[in-house]
Amino acid sequence: MKNIDEIEKLSLEDLERIASDESIHVPDGLEGRLVSGTVRWSPSRIIAIAASLVIIAGLGLSLYDRYKPLEDTFDDPATAYAVVEETLWKMSGSLEVGMKSLEKGKDMLSRPSEVIKSINNE
Repeated sequence: MKNIDEIEKLSLEDLERIASDESIHVPDGLEGRLVSGTVRWSPSRIIAIAASLVIIAGLGLSLYDRYKPLEDTFDDPATAYAVVEETLWKMSGSLEVGMKSLEKGKDMLSRPSEVIKSINNE
């Protein structure tokens, strides 16, 4: 039996000659098992592979962002300040909308507790 180093050194012609040798016994059903594949694709294995791909993609994107050259730099400090101020105003507006939504949610959450309290008091 040859080891992997000896097999890697064989020429293509030698590999074809060995593959076509009829004297070598091939187990029954081997070709069908090789063609159909022997890997069992269980749901947990698929999830593990998908999770691994997501992690690898996330790491790749984070490294890309970390080493990306700086963009949108300004030579004029007044222009930079104006852009920062505009960005902060937009964030402030979004924060205000979010706080209003939270207040509405808080009011909606208090209603079921009031109903439960009124039922328990009766």
